[in-house]
Amino acid sequence: MRFLVLFFVLVLTSSCGVIECVDSQFERESVAIDGESGFEVVFSNGESKFHSIKCEKYYDSMCAERGNSWRTREVGKSGEYKRSYMPVSDKSGIAFELELPNCEKLIKLNSQIQMEDISITWNRNESKTEKTELGQVTSWLGKRYNYVSTKSGVHSFKSGGYRDVPLEIIELEFTLKLNGTVVE
Repeated sequence: MRFLVLFFVLVLTSSCGVIECVDSQFERESVAIDGESGFEVVFSNGESKFHSIKCEKYYDSMCAERGNSWRTREVGKSGEYKRSYMPVSDKSGIAFELELPNCEKLIKLNSQIQMEDISITWNRNESKTEKTELGQVTSWLGKRYNYVSTKSGVHSFKSGGYRDVPLEIIELEFTLKLNGTVVE
């Protein structure tokens, strides 16, 4: 009988995520990462906006086969892929949001961010949900524009241009600085 119990304990703890489920029950304090990344957007009219990102390591635990591990996120965000945004607008006054890099990218690139690492979103609304073709409910993250090029301080971003989605290009005039250095 003892060997039968030992056998089942070994089988259950080595598969199906039992160890991960037990491990996920123990809270762990987040660990602050030294340093801070200060983003500043300066517009052609002289107006500027500033946002600071501080990162931390947190223990991402869930009862799942992938296991539990330490990950990096922005302080105040719920997960590693949550990002901060800064408002910007085009010449006609349409409001967009500049999507700042997440902590993993900031640390990996050692704050050597380039414009290629930046994207723009329009009409983002995390509280709005929509149902997909498969019946899943997702939050509306808006339309995303990826960086194309910069000419004379005007940045071009594009959306679409694949399959049946028409190509749309927007132009925004601003200077982006990271810790006082212009991002190019």
